[in-house]
Amino acid sequence: MLRTLGVVAALQVLAWTPAWACSGQVGTSIYQDNFSDDSGGWDESPPMAMVKPPVFVFAMDATTKGFNVLNTTFNATDGDYCMDFVLPAAIAANNQMYAGIVFWATPDYSNMMQLQVGSDASVYLAKSTANVWTTIFAVKNAPGFKSGANAVNTLRVTALSGLITVYLNGSTVKAVRAQEPPSTNASFGMNGFDDTAAANAPQIQVKDFSVTAGK
Repeated sequence: MLRTLGVVAALQVLAWTPAWACSGQVGTSIYQDNFSDDSGGWDESPPMAMVKPPVFVFAMDATTKGFNVLNTTFNATDGDYCMDFVLPAAIAANNQMYAGIVFWATPDYSNMMQLQVGSDASVYLAKSTANVWTTIFAVKNAPGFKSGANAVNTLRVTALSGLITVYLNGSTVKAVRAQEPPSTNASFGMNGFDDTAAANAPQIQVKDFSVTAGK
């Protein structure tokens, strides 16, 4: 944005800058979406995974445990990924709800890193290689998780030079080294899940999603 007069420029910047709750992200902005409309390029699956302004909604049913949803128009490999979301309480003790971030993915959904936060404050990082899943780590009772009704949690992951670092509400959860994908233009996205498909599962709402270069 060109800056000609200091006061005018400051007002322009304030008017243009969205109120992202994701803090700490560094580097050039690659992608931002606050779901004010459906132009963000998401691979939606209505009515269970779709943009319903001003949020992206995951609303699973009795036949579907959940979705990974990739962005079809933007790519990133090394990056700083972040989203703000409202995660409902568990449906039952054995049926937790999950929301998370997908990165280092292939467009066919067969390869990816999948980061999830559960309604029991658990954090999981898993890897799919040719549709074969492996859990990389599981952290119970992650620090800083907000469990109140309509509480907004912030999940962030940096994937830089083979080091993956996970943050929840600004607190570091865990860092792990991992081999980067061969593609320099991997796909990214988000997910919503429950342990056991249930009719009329409570909605998971993603309020915003942003990606920066991370350096």
